Amino acid sequence: MKNDPRANPISSPSPLDPRLDPRLDSSIGPGITGPAANHPPAWRRFGWPAIGVLAVLGGLGWIVFSRIILPLQFAKNAPPPPPTPVQLASPKTSAIEDSSDYAASLDSRESVTLQSRVNGQIAQIYVKSGDLVKAGQPLMQLDATEQQAQVASRALAAETAAADIAAAQADVENAIQTLSSLEARRASAQSDVQFNQREYDRFKSLRSQGAISQQNLEQRLNTLRVAQARLSEAEAELSAQESTINRSKATVARSQRAYEQSQANISEGQARLQDYQITAPFSGLVSDIPAKVGDGVSNTTPLLTLTQNQELEVQIQVPLERASALRKGLAVQLLNDDSQVLQTGLVSFVSPDVDPTTQSIQVKASFQNSGNLRTSQFVRARLIWKEQTGLLVATSAISRLGGKDFIFVATPYSSSACGAAAAPSASPAGVPGVAPDQLVADQRLIR
Repeated sequence: MKNDPRANPISSPSPLDPRLDPRLDSSIGPGITGPAANHPPAWRRFGWPAIGVLAVLGGLGWIVFSRIILPLQFAKNAPPPPPTPVQLASPKTSAIEDSSDYAASLDSRESVTLQSRVNGQIAQIYVKSGDLVKAGQPLMQLDATEQQAQVASRALAAETAAADIAAAQADVENAIQTLSSLEARRASAQSDVQFNQREYDRFKSLRSQGAISQQNLEQRLNTLRVAQARLSEAEAELSAQESTINRSKATVARSQRAYEQSQANISEGQARLQDYQITAPFSGLVSDIPAKVGDGVSNTTPLLTLTQNQELEVQIQVPLERASALRKGLAVQLLNDDSQVLQTGLVSFVSPDVDPTTQSIQVKASFQNSGNLRTSQFVRARLIWKEQTGLLVATSAISRLGGKDFIFVATPYSSSACGAAAAPSASPAGVPGVAPDQLVADQRLIR
């Protein structure tokens, strides 16, 4: 008997039969567990993200509406703002300066750090920092005991030389007196020689006539020779005395030179003695005093600093591009923090060289200090290149647009640019209710 499939309704197992696959042993019925029970429904998986996206889009839409669309709608429907009243000011004719401001420094034209010319020890200091001193006023004293002893020794040498001069001059005077007596003796001897010479000549003539004997003639000759000998002796003594006088005069000259040298030594010693006292070379203010009493000093030791602030010199570094405008006599103003002019001076020096580091030119000008400026102080200096007459207007009346300067001018509304641009039949919402003759601000380009 053939098997009829319809007779036996037993079906073949399905691949999805939970009996064949334990992992498919699940159902949606209550009380049945399995892997399918861990998966949430589709509306729960996609619903909440969609709600978040809609909330974000709604918030963005509200921001755009409230911040952009709504203000634009209000601005479109709002009436135009009323004109803003402003204060009018008339232009003034005044001198206009072409100037430049620079950072500058002040320097004293007379500022010095005093040093000693000699080696020594500080014995006394007469001033203190901040004192005003006058030129020549003593500031400091070094111990000059040794130098004073040298000056005293040189003074004693000068006194000795003066005594030698006096003694030599006395010798000369005595020698001159002796010379006078010798000259008198020579004159007497000359007279005797002349007399005896005449007598001898007369006796010689008588002897030739036989009036006297030869013996008488020889006696007269002997007398003549004795007179001649006395004359020779007087002349020799006179010559010796003249030599003595010359030697005495030479002694006087040597003593005089020694005295002069002694005087020079005294002067040099006294001048060097003055170096032991430090005095002010000019009137000024004593600032730093690094030295103390008892310190040993040399010619390289700084003792104190003296500064004269009555006249100051400002040094300005001007950029190289303004070199062609630099010249002596340019006006220079010193300004304070409020741009008020403190002092006015003139350029007195323009450097011929350019600073290779900053590519600038040094300019100097002198100023009288009114008491509120200090040496080495940084200030603001204004160089006035030129002055010319022009119109001055309020700064608030000038605006800058597109690299150009415009000025607001008070003009009747009918003749202003606004009145010309507005149509006569414009609605009140588009054109403010301004009378034709009312003054409005008209913007014009400055040329």
